Amino acid sequence: MSSRYDNSRVKGMLHAQGRKIVNGDGEEIILRGWGAGNWTNPEGFMVGIGEKYMGSCMSPELALPGRFQSGRTMTTVIRETCGTKYAREFWPRWHAAHLAEADIREMARLGYNSIRLPLTAWVLLPEEPEAEFDEAGFEMLTRVLDACEKYRIYAILDLHGAPGGQSGLWCDDGLDNVPHMFLEPESRERALMLLEELARRYGQRWIVGGYDVLNEPISIPRWHHLTPELEAFYDEAVRRIRRHDKNHLLFLEGPVFATDTRMFKKNFDPECSNWALSVHMYSFRPEKRSLFKFLEVSRRLNVPVWIGEGKSNNIDMCGFYEIAAREGIGFNLWCWKTVAGAEAGAVKYDLPEGFQAILDYAMQGGARPTYAQSQALFDALIERLKFENCRGDAELHRYCQRRQGVEIPGAAYDGGHRGESFYGENWEGNPLCFRAEDGMELVLRDGVEVQDGPMLPGSKPNTASPLEELLLALKEGEFACYSVHPVTEECPVEITARGKGRLRISCDGEERDIAISREDEFETIPAMTLSAGAEKTVKILGREGRVQIRSVAFRGREQG
Repeated sequence: MSSRYDNSRVKGMLHAQGRKIVNGDGEEIILRGWGAGNWTNPEGFMVGIGEKYMGSCMSPELALPGRFQSGRTMTTVIRETCGTKYAREFWPRWHAAHLAEADIREMARLGYNSIRLPLTAWVLLPEEPEAEFDEAGFEMLTRVLDACEKYRIYAILDLHGAPGGQSGLWCDDGLDNVPHMFLEPESRERALMLLEELARRYGQRWIVGGYDVLNEPISIPRWHHLTPELEAFYDEAVRRIRRHDKNHLLFLEGPVFATDTRMFKKNFDPECSNWALSVHMYSFRPEKRSLFKFLEVSRRLNVPVWIGEGKSNNIDMCGFYEIAAREGIGFNLWCWKTVAGAEAGAVKYDLPEGFQAILDYAMQGGARPTYAQSQALFDALIERLKFENCRGDAELHRYCQRRQGVEIPGAAYDGGHRGESFYGENWEGNPLCFRAEDGMELVLRDGVEVQDGPMLPGSKPNTASPLEELLLALKEGEFACYSVHPVTEECPVEITARGKGRLRISCDGEERDIAISREDEFETIPAMTLSAGAEKTVKILGREGRVQIRSVAFRGREQG
């Protein structure tokens, strides 16, 4: 079963073909995968310290990174508790355990086709006067690429932590939450050296899907005046990469956490015209208008868009990523592996018993464990990181990919063109102004209240997903489509609805009518059974009366 969503199309180098990303055979591929956060760029709130210790990088004043908040400050704590020799040997062990062949194999098994590999510069280019590359770091990266090639997972090389730092916050593992890369010629040159070396070493490797040139540059308001420096850096970085590699796709991110698109006014790759806009989207409103400013750039410059980082709740991802795919936009979720308790993470590990003593020492000035105790705790942490000692989240994968086993809200019908994926004649909008441009009738679920007027003191805004608050109403002649991919075995389809009327359900040339007769109570009705296939789309057409649809469920074996 070949599908543009899975790894069956992982073959040959990726290229931009207008607004699409295509593989070596010229087939469109929707990149869907995970970011390997915490691998070479650990962040404290995802490895155990909790979000209350993240600190304030949004302050107009200088904010120093907290202890155990980044790889750099974690190194200091490890040296203090375990000794210099142990600290020097720790990170290679962490890297090997955190992202191993077993992790890549699992991503492929789950149907993902790509992984974003966040690279911290000092792992490949140590912070020493000689500016010499670390061969052990490159060997570690090459081993991961070998596993990606074995299991057909495109690897996007992401300069996540540039020399000196580029973002102005802890996630770039910088020195002091100042984007020194834009302020110091030496740091800037080292970043360019590293990008050029990646292109020199991997320019012929087809499994490298591309280079994400710089993660979340100049994201904090106090540094936004450096945006012209970012544009100049991209011009030079593209020129230096193209010295060695005229084949690979380049992903470019704007400032403000990769959300500001105003700097994209030209072709940044004039020699090869092989680049894409990479954007980051968290806790988005799951409708097409959330993509409008990115689609404007895509259409104006004729380049693809990729959601290079993001995540939300399962229901919103189920609706939104299908809408994005209809525009040729894939996603990369943040992130693959985190400590239990962190909000992010598809794969979770537990901290070793007693590890709180390390965190108390680092973050609260508690008693320092002995060297022997500390080394034993960090050794145990390395073991916990290994994939075989972690646990996954099957439901997350079903929803973000719309795989068999998912129950899709009625309001999360497919995106695409009116008359192709949906059709309705309701132009009065709906109480939440959700997907209003589609012309579909969406009504509030029972018990949902919408607050009008100004917020009163002590009141809370409505924060639930519109997909959980709305029902889709269909009248005669109106329809909506719902897709899943793939269907791996026989798949019963069930519709939960109420009203008085008839619906026609169709897929792959088969169709049947079902009657809905309860106006005050939802009933779940078997609609049809789908056969296996790479992608299945069920169309629900109103035939008589008016019916409210709460959900469409695709039952069967749940992969995960």
